[in-house]
Amino acid sequence: MRKTALTLAFFTALLTSQAQQDFHYSQFFASPITYNPANTGAFEDDIRGTLNYRSQYGSVAEPYKTFGLSVDAPIKISNDAYDQNFLGVGLTVVNDNAGTIDFNQLHIAGSAAYAIDLGGTEQNPHYISLGLQVAFIQRSMNFTNSTWETQWTGTNFNQSTSSGEAYVGDLTESNVSLGGGISWFNAFSDNARILAGAAVLNANTPSMELLGQQNDLLRKYTGHVSLAVAPETQSVIYYPNVFVMFQGPNRIIDVGSEIEFSLWERTEFTDHRNNLSMNLGAYYRVQDAIYFIGRVNYYDLSLGVSYDFTASQLSENNNGQGGVELVIGYRTTFNGPGTNRQKLIRSKGL
Repeated sequence: MRKTALTLAFFTALLTSQAQQDFHYSQFFASPITYNPANTGAFEDDIRGTLNYRSQYGSVAEPYKTFGLSVDAPIKISNDAYDQNFLGVGLTVVNDNAGTIDFNQLHIAGSAAYAIDLGGTEQNPHYISLGLQVAFIQRSMNFTNSTWETQWTGTNFNQSTSSGEAYVGDLTESNVSLGGGISWFNAFSDNARILAGAAVLNANTPSMELLGQQNDLLRKYTGHVSLAVAPETQSVIYYPNVFVMFQGPNRIIDVGSEIEFSLWERTEFTDHRNNLSMNLGAYYRVQDAIYFIGRVNYYDLSLGVSYDFTASQLSENNNGQGGVELVIGYRTTFNGPGTNRQKLIRSKGL
């Protein structure tokens, strides 16, 4: 069956749409520094690494694919035992790719955060953190494999025939994006804690131009609240999560929760996380999708899988098939001097 040739108008519409909304993850809580630089270093270990893969709308011929990597660490900046302030540093790399024209978006960001101790204790730390992000953003297209109406022979496309189009080969545009955020962490007790924050990304609205179309990246406003509740009478931990993102006319609101079941407790006389546990969760992305999450945590590693079921009008076109997402996480402790946040009980915490 004859394929409909791509047109310049389609490219322009695609660029305009993509300029209005950046990448997003269903397992947003697994990569906290991608949406708020103030979360950099905000965890109880010495280093954290995350790998993400997402395939969106797998029922279409060329699904939208996202690959991500993030690494961050807290650094104690004072030898004073009473000074629990610390610095967080991190790096994020995200690459999106879609379509036969290889529409590609590369996002490389460095982030730093300064966390201020609000008078917490070793077992119940309390911090507020301020963070900054500087990101290099590149967008590109490759028309090498594109086919056009003028190349249609009646039975197939002949790419050796001139398309008559002005755009051939690779097109690339890049710029720098700035952002900042704030987050608050409080361990009310050994059994309850909260991480909440907000950020503004693309604060400088960097300009991106491809195909002669001027597009400024719209400011992205994010907010998040994550709780960890471990009832003393139960052997499970509850993780309610809320994430919101507003970018121009677009919005994302994710609401849901997970339950962590302990399958193998850590050994009593070691300070290293060596337990085996499993998380199960369900989330709703308002007017978009319902998705389910499963994750296994073993020693310093975790493997999470989620699947989106489309809950919008788009389900008529993709048969409800949204996207699959895989996340591999790694967190470990070097047993060196650390902050109160790093000294949290290993089996509980955000």
